[in-house]
Amino acid sequence: MYRGKITFLTLVKLSLMVGLVVALVALSGCSCKKQEEQIAQLDSQIADLQQQLSEKDATNAECEEIASELRENLQQQKAENAVLVEQMNEVVYISVRDEILFGSSQTIVLDTMESTLEVIANTVNQHPDWDIMVAGHTDNRKIMEEFQMQWPSNWELGAFRSAAVVRYMTDKFDLPAERIAVMSYGPFHPVASNDSDEGRAQNRRVTFILHKPEEMR
Repeated sequence: MYRGKITFLTLVKLSLMVGLVVALVALSGCSCKKQEEQIAQLDSQIADLQQQLSEKDATNAECEEIASELRENLQQQKAENAVLVEQMNEVVYISVRDEILFGSSQTIVLDTMESTLEVIANTVNQHPDWDIMVAGHTDNRKIMEEFQMQWPSNWELGAFRSAAVVRYMTDKFDLPAERIAVMSYGPFHPVASNDSDEGRAQNRRVTFILHKPEEMR
């Protein structure tokens, strides 16, 4: 079964190969078993590739629908300026800066974020075949000494904050825990320079990654 990169160009190449084999068979005036098997194998690969392309198209369309739903519902909650929603291929990314999620130097989710997190949870619940990864991000500053017993590094802080968000959402909105993964990127996926207060503030965030399970394998 063909499992290469799924592209329209690959499909065209396979179709041309089938045509070439058929043409060679016709010119040779024979239909030997080996050539017939080659044609059958290529036909099978084309059919499999067409199915995969169709599935990816459907996933992409649903991904666009999810992103649109999120933007519309966040706008109704007047939270669209605080939350960034992006679609990349068959994945939806939602980014929330930590200063609106947590109090200063805290890991307890602020109740003022309830309506925003409810929008995200409702969207996930409305698409039961999609999973969600919640990732914590930090700036590159070293954890202050008084907090190092609790968080030896930014890895732990990022993980603790993403876990706090997941715990809040599963407790309040019945988000199925089996569909959620908690992650930490620490300071290693910055979106801005850590050389300024503004850049560091942008890097301190929690991201929600909505995906179909098979798309992340």
